Amino acid sequence: MAPISEGISVVGSIAIVLAGAYPLVHFITKVFQKPLMKLGSLLGIGEVAAAGMIATLANNIPMFGMMKDMDERGKIINVAFAVSAAFVFGDHLGFAAGVNKEMIAAMVVGKLVAGVTAVAVACLIAPKAKKA
Repeated sequence: MAPISEGISVVGSIAIVLAGAYPLVHFITKVFQKPLMKLGSLLGIGEVAAAGMIATLANNIPMFGMMKDMDERGKIINVAFAVSAAFVFGDHLGFAAGVNKEMIAAMVVGKLVAGVTAVAVACLIAPKAKKA
């Protein structure tokens, strides 16, 4: 059994990463608002859903809070993305950094590729929004 100090160290690493992850998500959402709008348009989702995908990169709890303002397609795509890509720049990054630094790149790439693949599949099966 690992000593308790090792567990506290891992939890501390996660907390430090999360302390920077939320401001990073806010920064990305504000600075890259126009590209996010284009991404949302390309995927057929609204601005809130596109911002939800960015929030999911740090932690999916904020995205779940935003779901009430998303269209149906945006909800489906966000949840599909969250299954694989959630926490990539938040909790999981902190855990990987605290446990095995050599695995950081593989974890980030693997989660992002899986998230993009999930979005592609969700785009194929999610109903398109009806034009008013």
